[in-house]
Amino acid sequence: MSDLNEIYIDKIIQEKNFHHACQPLIDLKSQQVYGYEVLLRSEFIKNPELLFQYAIANNKLFELDTSSIFIALSMYGDYRSIRHIKLFLNVYPSTLIHPSFHKFLDKLNNNPSLSKKLIFEVNEAEKVPDMDSLKKAVNLIKAKLGYTFALDDVGKGDSSLRAIIELEPDYIKLDKYFSIDLSISRRKQDMIQMILHFCQNNHIKLVLEGIEKSKDLATAKALGVHLGQGYLLGKPSHFSKLFYQATP
Repeated sequence: MSDLNEIYIDKIIQEKNFHHACQPLIDLKSQQVYGYEVLLRSEFIKNPELLFQYAIANNKLFELDTSSIFIALSMYGDYRSIRHIKLFLNVYPSTLIHPSFHKFLDKLNNNPSLSKKLIFEVNEAEKVPDMDSLKKAVNLIKAKLGYTFALDDVGKGDSSLRAIIELEPDYIKLDKYFSIDLSISRRKQDMIQMILHFCQNNHIKLVLEGIEKSKDLATAKALGVHLGQGYLLGKPSHFSKLFYQATP
């Protein structure tokens, strides 16, 4: 990794040269907005995945993750119209097990209602470094601070099934692979029904990501999928384009 990329990452983090887009998660039964996934964006590095790759390569992932969470929650507090809405914030496994992450959350937890609104999405783009340590960290955050967790991109990574058992997530987000041509794939429908059965027995909400066709959406509804996300249901938009700012 070049010195130039390290300079970019340092500048982005120190000067907060990033913003957030929000993509809705829709309750497929009521057809109402259930929450928003908060997505990090930067003008310096257009590709979000590349941005995080640079952060990982330069040992800046924890700083980027926590800065992103802090700014997102600061903006959330400025918009009165969404304070009843849940926010899904991506966080990497290595951030969750970082020795300073719990202290970071303690600082955020001065608002008792915050933990009821915030869901941490465990990002499977990073291979879980130590499942036992991750499980311990997640359980501690749940028990002491009351936050809930989602497991992202289930079905994409090779550790998804174990993570579902070990981490006991409150939400399972199925990878977009399962929504593509769902209406004509009996096997995908059968798999989703199996996962739904597990979710219902364990008080988990199932989210289907990447919904882009009305036929696939109709099939997801018929199967009983709880929440949907995808371009058909709403594209990512900047905070300020979605919500009005609270007046003093």
